[in-house]
Amino acid sequence: MRTAPFLGHADGSDAARGDAMTEDQLLAELGRLYYLEDVSKVDLGRRFDLSRFKIARMLAKGKERGIIRIEIHEPTQNLPELAEPLKTTLGLPLVQVIESKGTSAQVRDAVALMAAQLMRESLEDGDVVGMGGGQTMHALGAQVRETPAITAVQLVGTLPSNSPMAPLEQLRPGVEEAGGTVHTFGAPMFAGSVQRRDNWISQLGAVRELYEQLDLAVVGIGAWSQSKSTLRTAYPPAVRAQLDDEAPVAEILGHWFTADGAVVAQDITRMSVTTEIHQLSAAPHVVAVAAGREKARAIMGVARSGLITGLITDRHAAERMLELAGAR
Repeated sequence: MRTAPFLGHADGSDAARGDAMTEDQLLAELGRLYYLEDVSKVDLGRRFDLSRFKIARMLAKGKERGIIRIEIHEPTQNLPELAEPLKTTLGLPLVQVIESKGTSAQVRDAVALMAAQLMRESLEDGDVVGMGGGQTMHALGAQVRETPAITAVQLVGTLPSNSPMAPLEQLRPGVEEAGGTVHTFGAPMFAGSVQRRDNWISQLGAVRELYEQLDLAVVGIGAWSQSKSTLRTAYPPAVRAQLDDEAPVAEILGHWFTADGAVVAQDITRMSVTTEIHQLSAAPHVVAVAAGREKARAIMGVARSGLITGLITDRHAAERMLELAGAR
């Protein structure tokens, strides 16, 4: 093993540079040239005064030592054995189900990656795309790459717990580089009164005009329960008690749904800065992204409302929904 720089060529050639490197440095340089710059083994042999067979052995040695690492990021795979029956059960034209691997955060990232793939493959220049907020949408914003020149718009105000999570801010550099635009605002989702909500709405004229032009809306689904819902911290005790009385199972963009898909708690929604139901209903594609067994009832409630046209979820949620529907 070489433990000190080699002596030899002093003419400034690649061979001379190779002689001036430790073996590990040379392995890294060969790996960079071969794998990243597509320099052939024959050309590397000429550059470094080595046979192509020696180059091949050194590349193999670089892999063995972990100096050269090759990563292949496979596209997230759909599970049709779950997606197809779930389409029928929920009455949705689009359902994609990914494997439930790892922690809840890892599964959330995986469904976000699947949603990012869908967006990348389906969006075109000039499309108007609305996005909700929350942890899943934040994960999605980090996954979307190489967007066309779209117009991206924020669909709902922020929850206090999610204020640092701005999915559209993660999208902004790529969208603007492609020649598109991103429209965001700093209003809270729950304004606390109809008057304060109306004050915010009056400032969002251009943004709200885009709600009438949506080609695609991508939203998360919140589950409402006394023990698990992260939404609870966004509302004062009196509002939480009212929601408990009305017994919604799900929330999308500040709209509340029962297990059979009925819209409830509309007086609370009237105090929220969000997209209207009729605006979402007019969009040709509304895709929900949600995962986890605990979200199954919430997802089913939203699907039964007829508001969404597509769903991206995980195995655990899909199996639970099929169980609840008696389809498994």
